[in-house]
Amino acid sequence: MSQRLETGQLAPLFSLNDVYDREINLSDYKNKGKKILVSFLRNVTCPFCNFRLHQLTTKNDEWKDRLEMIFFLEAKKSVILRSSFHQGISPIPIISDFERETYERYGTEVSTEKFNITMNSKEQMAVCTELVEKGFQIDSGELILHTVPADFLLDENLNIIKSHYGEDVQDYLPFHEIEAAL
Repeated sequence: MSQRLETGQLAPLFSLNDVYDREINLSDYKNKGKKILVSFLRNVTCPFCNFRLHQLTTKNDEWKDRLEMIFFLEAKKSVILRSSFHQGISPIPIISDFERETYERYGTEVSTEKFNITMNSKEQMAVCTELVEKGFQIDSGELILHTVPADFLLDENLNIIKSHYGEDVQDYLPFHEIEAAL
């Protein structure tokens, strides 16, 4: 695992295309008068990540004058584009990082232990079982399953004002902490 990022650090810059082939250059967000939330999620089959994306996209109208969001998924672009759920997220950028290059630069963690802790609860197993019964399939050749999510809230100068590394695969930066920073 790469070193974790801390409050006060300049966020690692990136210039990547999102799944819709739009260039997303983090330095373009500098001095625009808005905070930036960069979220590193698991993949398109993760029910917790999909729920988080849904929650964040519903907040977009409320926050759009004060916050820009960028989502990373560790799935191949073709897998993301096949997902009807993820098609509805645009115009918020979704960046495919199956090779985990930017995940590594931000110090995200892959942990079988934290994955198992989450999946061993009866409540979480019920959610996963329901998804499988509805036809949700996992193609392990196209997905990574044990990444722990991480969120980074940046100021207008791209300095990290809050870094949140999940304690398990469903632990994200709480909304009240995002709203407090806006």
